[in-house]
Amino acid sequence: MEGLTFRAATPADAERIAEIVAGDPGREAVGIAGNADRARAIGMVIARMAGMPAGPLGLAHTVLAELDGETVGIISAGSGPGGFRVTPALALAAIRIFGPFGVVGLLARVRAKARVEVLPPANACHIGELDIDPRYRNRGIGGALLDHGETQAREDGFLQMSLATTTINPARRLYERHGFRVVETRTDADYERYTGIEGRVLMVKELR
Repeated sequence: MEGLTFRAATPADAERIAEIVAGDPGREAVGIAGNADRARAIGMVIARMAGMPAGPLGLAHTVLAELDGETVGIISAGSGPGGFRVTPALALAAIRIFGPFGVVGLLARVRAKARVEVLPPANACHIGELDIDPRYRNRGIGGALLDHGETQAREDGFLQMSLATTTINPARRLYERHGFRVVETRTDADYERYTGIEGRVLMVKELR
């Protein structure tokens, strides 16, 4: 795409990364949080924490896509799934957003989500985040980021790439076009009740 460039993320990009990752919460996030406003609020808190230099997004492994100088998408990929640790700051933010009684319900929904989490293969380059600003979707930016991530993974010596997503994510078609295939599916009745989504899948691409 003309005008599309890539660069490594820096700590100064943390707020823009948070906006892209959490600004347009999907069906899963809304179901777990209870509504779109709370999903957006807690998502922004988590994304800001994740975007810190030592956070699980790992800025050293995060690349931004820029179109004519504006950040329009991100990919974060590296060895291992990253994960997110509950900190006192996050717990306080959750209480502020959900209220002390609302947090109890949130924990039940978070546990349901944990039951459908899929772990990447050992030593795979795992895509922890691939997000595009909603205003710039369906313009080939996601595919360009996948290609960029694959090139980097090959240069780093990885033999596989992996990612996890929901069973209903329309982006699965993009991933399949780029050679990813579903290797594991996890479902949970409570997760489906909260989100309306059957479960999550692990998708893997061989780089040999």
